[in-house]
Amino acid sequence: MRALLFGIQGSGKSTIGKYIAKKFGVSFISIGDIFRELREEDSKTGKLVKPLIDEGKFVPDLVTMKIINQRLREKDTENGFVLDGAPRNLSQEKLFEHKLDLVVMVNLDEDVAIKRLLSRGRHDDSEQAIKNRIDWYKENTIPLIDFFKSRGVKIIEIDNTSNEEEVRKNLDELLKNQSRN
Repeated sequence: MRALLFGIQGSGKSTIGKYIAKKFGVSFISIGDIFRELREEDSKTGKLVKPLIDEGKFVPDLVTMKIINQRLREKDTENGFVLDGAPRNLSQEKLFEHKLDLVVMVNLDEDVAIKRLLSRGRHDDSEQAIKNRIDWYKENTIPLIDFFKSRGVKIIEIDNTSNEEEVRKNLDELLKNQSRN
């Protein structure tokens, strides 16, 4: 199982991604988590990403995809992965070195997502920054859905409005014919 998660920030991609990864026995990888770890490092990459993250900006596509491609070559991804956060535009997809089996679209109303994000209290989660990232997502990430469809990648959509138990039940139904690798 090699899956990619899509959804606006705050839609619950990480929760759903971790559930899918556990269900299929593969690694869950979040580029956001990787960037937050790098931000704290006293390394060349850490020094590059820190000011960008602190200002709520995106890390350049080339750097993002170099990090992702390298991470996906590690031993724990041999049997698959669930990836959250990249590729997030057509430019990044051109640099993506891995084949996908599945794209999972996590749907949630924008207002609910914004409330969720504001309640978690991260330093980069001002209401305007969140709205800017949602607008960017709509403009740059949504076109990837048609791209992956044209490549024959299975696309499933899950509504993440219900309680966690109901969402998992719906997700299990959507994933029941999905193979482990």
